[in-house]
This record gives sequence, C-alpha cells and structure tokens, in this order.
Amino acid sequence: MSIPTSAAARRQRRSRRMAIAATTAFLAGASVLGSQSPAFADEKPAVPDGIYETDDQVMADLAKWTPVKDSEGVMGLPTGLDDKQVNLSDVQGGQVNYDPDQAIKDAQAAAKTFAEDPNTKEPARESAKRLYEPVSGLKESANHTASVFTGKGAYKDEWTQENLDQLCNRQNHDSARVGQKPPCAFVGKLTEKYPVRGSAGDGLAGGGKLTYKISSSVADEKSETEGWSIGGKITPKIGDGKSEIPVEASFAYSYAATSTKKLQSTLETDVEINVPDGKKKGWLEPRGNGAYYTGYIVYRQNNDTEQRMVAVPARVYVQARDTTSPITWFKRVM
Repeated sequence: MSIPTSAAARRQRRSRRMAIAATTAFLAGASVLGSQSPAFADEKPAVPDGIYETDDQVMADLAKWTPVKDSEGVMGLPTGLDDKQVNLSDVQGGQVNYDPDQAIKDAQAAAKTFAEDPNTKEPARESAKRLYEPVSGLKESANHTASVFTGKGAYKDEWTQENLDQLCNRQNHDSARVGQKPPCAFVGKLTEKYPVRGSAGDGLAGGGKLTYKISSSVADEKSETEGWSIGGKITPKIGDGKSEIPVEASFAYSYAATSTKKLQSTLETDVEINVPDGKKKGWLEPRGNGAYYTGYIVYRQNNDTEQRMVAVPARVYVQARDTTSPITWFKRVM
C-alpha cells in the first residue's frame, strides 16, 4: 500500500497526531486534577463537592488527601498544646506506649536531621544542635521525666523553677549565639486523626437547602530570630449571608519539623447543601487537617556543674505535612 504524500495528506496526519496529543494531555491533566485534594486550595476554603453521610466516608477521603504520620516531631515549643492534663499513665500505659528515654533519643535524632538539612537557617540549625550535643565541661546526669503536664505556664523545671515558655523561648543575650534559642522539641505518637472543629446548621425535616458563607483567617506564629516556624492559629468564620453563626473558637496547631506549606488566610466563598428528602439534618462540618500526638516536650537543662535531658508529657495537635489549609469543610447529612 502506498503512503499519501500530498500536502493535504500531510496536514491530515498532523491534525490526527495533534488531536491524539491533546486528548492524552487532557486525560493526564484530568487524572491529576481528580486526585487533587481540596485541602490544597491556596485561596478559597477547602470544601469537597460531595455530601457525606458517615464519619467513615469523611475519614477515608481525608486519609487520601492529607495523610498523617504515625509519629511526629516539632522543633521548638509547639503552639498546638492541648489544655487537657496529660499524665505519664496516659503516655506509657494508656493512649500511647512511649518510653520517655526513647522519646529523648527520638527528639535528638529529629533535631540532628533538622540541623543537617541544607534548607535550615543558621540560627535554627545551631539551636537544634544544642539538643543533641552535650555542653562541654559539664557532668551528664541521668535523664529526668516530669510526672504530669499542666500547661506551658503551670509546669516548673525542678532546677530553675522556670515554665516551658521561659525555658524554650528565652531570648539569648550571648553574643556568640545571636539568634539562637534554648534547645526544645516535641515528639509524639498518633492519638487522634482529623478532629471535628465545630459545626454549623440546623435540622431540616423533609429536605431543603442550606446556604453558608465561610472564610478563615490564619495567623502564623513565627519567631523573630530562630528561623523555624512554630505553628499557627486559625479562626474559622461561618455566616448565612445575613449574620455570623457561632462556631467553635479558634484553635492553634503546630507545624511538623519538615513542613514547608503554609496558608495565611482564605477568601470568602459560598457553600450550598441540598438536604435530600427523608434526611433529618444537614450541616457544614470543619475537620482539622492533622492529628493529635501524645508524647513529650524534650529539652536540655543545665546548671553550673551538670546537665541532663528532660521529658515533659504533652498532647500536641500537628498539621499534616503536605497541606496548606488547616481545615477542610464537609457537607454532612443524616
């Protein structure tokens, strides 16, 4: 069979090849877009299109979009500290089986990885090194574990009587350590994934439509000097177009040591929920894109003659590493 060589035939072949290439590119793009998590939105609040009837459906999609790790580390003093008291019995024999001596080793290993990362800024690198490098000339004493965590202000170090804010956020006036902070870190094991952060909506008998306006403001709490980002605080806002609807108060969260994606705020957007006939209630449910971790805040403490590592029980909320938005809003019915 002879192959057509006319200009018209060549144009026809080129046209077919371009059509095939365009179709392939579109399918590839559709595949990527189809797998894209709504929690990666940079401006508008993350709201999946579908309606969710069960918690299992919500958790399954969040696990695909914003996976969380079984263990997590935070450099510095975390901001997402839960006010609930955490006893050693909770950490060792209850919620999480985590030996404090192992936690200290894990915190030092995390600090070493952080310090050796070429993207880490110099003051933060040197601060992290102080967690795993002993102070020269001081005797090393046995590790110490506090019996209970009662909040950043209520905890007192046995040697200095300082609280955690004073221990971990103290300004450094040593000219040889400009910009550095005391060596502190949190390490913990997964306790609770994707917690509910309040809800909005009233029950609708026999079906109907709910309309909301939602937005969020995010404040990143960044140190002025030490270079790492400790965490943020999100304030969600929900309204019905006429007035604001009360929701759960703002919540703080910590960034994992390796997190690079952050979001300052979200624009307002409209959300509609069509409650099917036969359903009793429809509502908008914000879920945190992260998890609670139970473990220890670890720091190095020293006096004039000796030094030791200290582990303080704590429960910390950490945002998933690969997401920008702290929350995802789900359309729920029951």
